[in-house]
Amino acid sequence: MKTSILRIACCVIFLLMAGCASQAPISTPTAEPTRFSLPAETPTATFTPTASPTPTLTPSHTPTLPPSQTPTPIGEGRPQYHFNAALDFDAHTLQVAETILYTNQTENSLDSLVLVVDPNRRSDAFELESLVVDGYAVSATLLDGVRLEILLETPLKPNETISLEILYRLNIPPKQEGEVFGYLSYQINLVDWYPFVAPYQDGWIIHKPSGVGEHLVYETSDFDVELKVDGEEDDYLIAASAEGEKNATGTHYQLKKARNFVFSISPIFRSQTEASENARVTSFYFPDYEESGEAILEAAARAVSIYSQRYAPYPHEHLSVVQTELADGLECDGLVFMGTKFYDEYDGTLKNNLVSVGVHEISHQWWFGLVGNDQAMEPWLDESMALYSERIFYESVDPYPVTWWWHWRVTWFKPSGWVNTSIYDGYAFREYTDAVYLEGALFLEDLRYRIGEKAFNAFLRDYAATYTGKIASSDDFFKTLDRHTDEDYSDIVERYFKP
Repeated sequence: MKTSILRIACCVIFLLMAGCASQAPISTPTAEPTRFSLPAETPTATFTPTASPTPTLTPSHTPTLPPSQTPTPIGEGRPQYHFNAALDFDAHTLQVAETILYTNQTENSLDSLVLVVDPNRRSDAFELESLVVDGYAVSATLLDGVRLEILLETPLKPNETISLEILYRLNIPPKQEGEVFGYLSYQINLVDWYPFVAPYQDGWIIHKPSGVGEHLVYETSDFDVELKVDGEEDDYLIAASAEGEKNATGTHYQLKKARNFVFSISPIFRSQTEASENARVTSFYFPDYEESGEAILEAAARAVSIYSQRYAPYPHEHLSVVQTELADGLECDGLVFMGTKFYDEYDGTLKNNLVSVGVHEISHQWWFGLVGNDQAMEPWLDESMALYSERIFYESVDPYPVTWWWHWRVTWFKPSGWVNTSIYDGYAFREYTDAVYLEGALFLEDLRYRIGEKAFNAFLRDYAATYTGKIASSDDFFKTLDRHTDEDYSDIVERYFKP
């Protein structure tokens, strides 16, 4: 193992909030929480986009990529992504040959395709080398930094398929506080590292970042990935959205019906795996974090079992839980990131942020991965459901610390605001999370008591089944709910939702 990489920076310790009771009369917390921890808080800093590139049709490949393989169209019209990628860990570069097979699943003929190139938010991170559409080299322009629009000479009719071949290089930037994408001296996180076709619903869904929340929206797609890491393969552990199979050219991964595909690579990772009938779960953690690494593994495996019974079977064969330097957590399909501070503060019980935020992120495998939504315009559809899933986890494990959870995560903050707030409504982080996450959990609790346990559980299962692989809306949520109750809940909606 390369000793130059083995130096690990000191982890930044953050104060967390505390508390312990519920909506019923409660005792005063022994320590006043200083900040509510929620997943994926987006920093307010913006990134300067690179200038619109002019593709060079004869790119040089450094390091050498494996031979390109054109994927065969499979699977119900979902977008197909195939990657040959070569990572130079020390140089922080990723050379990628990407092929996209895109089938028009809309009812309209498409005059153009719009790709999201999120790495280009970071200056000089994305270098487009060539773009080929159905065998013809084309030029393309990056608009607004991340929007790559490709005009089609012949409109793409419904159910027709088009292929895109993209050669590009990522100059992986240093990881910034509050971001996951980027490198540390001992870890590289590849999140939203590739161009992908934006979802289309009466127009292309592509949003700009905000000071809060998450802005990207993903179609369910199939991924076939070949990754080669420069150097000895045994020098690194690779955490990914799927388990890989080593071969002569690197490691091969396949993941179907997923929103995205991510990696985290480190020479200092340790790992433990727990297998069950629902999935294999692997915890990736840094040295000296064995106890907390094992604890989040156990909690994640229990959460997968609980949510598989309450919502729908876990949709993949494997789940990775990955430690990184982050103030909160971040959900991806098949993998979740957790901040080191949670591992530092783990107290050996279920009553801490490592567990509560951890099972929150695990639930996003259903409310984000299985059932998608527009995270920018209707973030409550995944975040309210994920926060309330914490409650469902705690009511399902002995000794059932639900009262503690309500106070620790929700009522201590005396939340207010409209549940159906977007990331663009001008709220700061505290006000945004109070409205979307906390008021959202209170809304779901009131709704559950109004319609009854049987109807509520049937609704959750129906919602997961009906919108598997789709991008659901608020209308879809309430349409599904109405199939399971005749109770009038309009006063609850009026209390929590702005007209």
